[in-house]
Amino acid sequence: MGDEVRDVLVAVIAEVETTVTRDVIRQIVNRTIVREPAGRRLLAQLTKDPGMLVSGSTRIPRLLDRILLDLADAGGSTVRPPGCARCGRVELLVCRDGEDRICAACGRARLDVLIDCVECERSGQLRHAQVGDRAYCRSCWRALQDVADERLDRFVAERIPGGTLYMMLTATEGLKADRTLRLALECELFGADWIADPPASSVLFATFYERLRELGAQLPALTCGHCGRVRKLPDRLEGRICCGACYKAAHRAVCDGCGNTAHLELRRPNGDRLCQACTNQLPESSAECIGCGNHRLIAVRTSDGPMCSGCRTAPGTDVCTVCGTSGPCRFPGTEKAICLTCYAAARVDICHRCGRERECRFAGTPKAICTPCALPRKPCSVCARVVLPIRHTPDGEPLCWNCAPHIVEACIGCGREARVSARTDQGPLCQRCARTSPLMFRDCRRCGTHGRLHHRRWCDRCYADDKIRELLPDDVVAAIPMLATLRERFLAADERRTLDAFRRNTTVAILREAVSGTEPLSHALLDRLGTPGSTAPVRALLAEYGLLPARDEQLVRFETWCQDRSAQILDPDHRRLFDRFVRWRHLRQLREQDRQTGRRQSDGRRQELTQVLGLLGWLTARSESLTMLDQARLDLWLLEGPRLRRRVAAFLEWAARDGTCPRLRVPSLTSTPNTPTGASVDERWELLGRVLSAHDDDPRTRLAGALLLLFGIPVARLHLLRVTDITSTDTVTIRLGADPLELPDAIGQLAITAREHRDAPRLLTDAGESDWLFPGQHHGAPLSRDALTDRLARFGIRARHARAGALASLAQELPAPVIARLTGLHVTAATRWAEAVVASNARYSALTR
Repeated sequence: MGDEVRDVLVAVIAEVETTVTRDVIRQIVNRTIVREPAGRRLLAQLTKDPGMLVSGSTRIPRLLDRILLDLADAGGSTVRPPGCARCGRVELLVCRDGEDRICAACGRARLDVLIDCVECERSGQLRHAQVGDRAYCRSCWRALQDVADERLDRFVAERIPGGTLYMMLTATEGLKADRTLRLALECELFGADWIADPPASSVLFATFYERLRELGAQLPALTCGHCGRVRKLPDRLEGRICCGACYKAAHRAVCDGCGNTAHLELRRPNGDRLCQACTNQLPESSAECIGCGNHRLIAVRTSDGPMCSGCRTAPGTDVCTVCGTSGPCRFPGTEKAICLTCYAAARVDICHRCGRERECRFAGTPKAICTPCALPRKPCSVCARVVLPIRHTPDGEPLCWNCAPHIVEACIGCGREARVSARTDQGPLCQRCARTSPLMFRDCRRCGTHGRLHHRRWCDRCYADDKIRELLPDDVVAAIPMLATLRERFLAADERRTLDAFRRNTTVAILREAVSGTEPLSHALLDRLGTPGSTAPVRALLAEYGLLPARDEQLVRFETWCQDRSAQILDPDHRRLFDRFVRWRHLRQLREQDRQTGRRQSDGRRQELTQVLGLLGWLTARSESLTMLDQARLDLWLLEGPRLRRRVAAFLEWAARDGTCPRLRVPSLTSTPNTPTGASVDERWELLGRVLSAHDDDPRTRLAGALLLLFGIPVARLHLLRVTDITSTDTVTIRLGADPLELPDAIGQLAITAREHRDAPRLLTDAGESDWLFPGQHHGAPLSRDALTDRLARFGIRARHARAGALASLAQELPAPVIARLTGLHVTAATRWAEAVVASNARYSALTR
């Protein structure tokens, strides 16, 4: 109840009752009157007739009766509590006899009526109970309680589809014998009609009906008797069970202030009834706020003065009444001061609608509901999309954001005439400016951080923490303790990375379903939850934290590809040959290597097997087998196709060793001579200067660009560099070949910085990688060659063009063996580059003569 109403009510009573102190009167009033509307109505009645305090009338409000009884017990001698209109006893009058109030005993005696009992058929019996138009005496009622279960079981077996004795006993468990008998008699009298029309039943039968449905009885859902919707049905209207919305709609009345039909909030002393909107427009409802100094609608009146709703909830320095710490508190200066942490913790509960643990309205009660569930979505009356309505038509129909009428004004941020998205004290803002304008920043309701808030409540950090705790709740972490480390890593990550990851709903949904499902974590489970691309980040994350064993994903995909292609081979002999070749050559080699399979490595083997499949398919189309293949047929097949067909040489050699076909000759692919026509020296120096001056970019990418421009190190070698390849003593060296390569000072410092930069991109966060110099998105795997090539392209570096220019320059200055030992280039390739440079110089000399 508002402080102003309380003070005036205490003053009115204290003017009459002078033998009791005001503090005692205030305690009695606060204890008796909890809701402000009830206090306002009582104050209006006392203002109109102050004599009710001493009249002893049995027609005073029940609230006033309670107050007068408490005042008399506290020693008040002036006020006069009323006595029962029948027996005169002074006690709480809880019953009515016409317009007068009577005590509970007289109320029960009023119900004593002489009846003709329907069981014993004796006249003049005192009525004990009545069901419908049938009255029962006390003795018959008690005798019928012994056969109530039998009669109720007969009804369930005959009238309830699929009903059993177990269902009946379970549904009535906990009911007293008196209630069970009444239920049995109601079922016999009205059960058939109520089953056909459940909303017309009694509350007792409706509860029994719902319990039977939960136990498996074949009954339709209990719906509202007025709107027909399936929802909670706490009320009754016109003899039918109804939902709260229908009950409220039926009790709306015409407001005497605005003339609209609405829920009435206040009854004034002159008899006018006002709705909430009209109540807020009364002069006494507004005053000058002591917090902001503006004349606004008052939410609370403190001992210092009135406060508006914004200042009442704004954090201020005070001592928390819960934990006792001093700091920013909500409701500062009042008895309800509470710090932001305790306030947020008190509002966390399990939503009764969606079952998620989050900040809820009505926390601590069975009606706790989170904000998304509390804002019902409705179909737009124009486009029919189910959304949160942003506005309503004059007829009350909902409108979405796109269909609502536009309000176009000049934005104070950008100055453009645009649709108004928000209004501030300084003017309107468009949608783009409203997202970034400091005028829209608020204090986080949990930590007090001033900035852009989510749902007008939480900052990025608090919102990200809620998302993570919703993803990995306490019960899931308790079931899988290893997830605790993962959750702590997520909570310590950059909140912007976390929120960006949650916007990719597919990947986060896969992680949520994988860790919270009933099935144990496994690679097979992830394979069923999504595509390889969508499950790859989740799989890598779980493997990194030991929740899943490491797996070579490229090898698994290659095996699946081989199985699919094998199933498409029509000839069974060719299918067996293909499976044996894949198993004993490709899969064996990939499994025996000491590193994971690379993408280009698997792609090359796919190209080879594709040519093998083409040869086998060509033979099948000619109704021939591999055993019939000779050199003439092979040459014919090679001539009909591209140069890639020559990749079948390894397959034919394997088949010849196995005795399947004779030894055949496949012409080798002629190698293309090196052409030292790459990037010029000036072009490479310009690119190197751009790389060294880009201090805001990733130092690892800059180091890769410098090594490529200076020494011609291929991207295929760069992305496999490890942290241990860089050493620093007096000078900085990097091991690319057999001997370490000493780096210039500028490049050396860049290498040291790149070695210390250990962040690796992961799902929801960055992780530290201690092995690869260029870590990839998957734990234990380096960055792919294509990804590193794309990063270098951002500096304008074309990898193949720049590498050719760098190797041509090195071949002119150093011998081929030295180049090979320092850069890791094969000595044959280094010799070919040296020969290409010599040949190029010779041609140049011949042209200049």
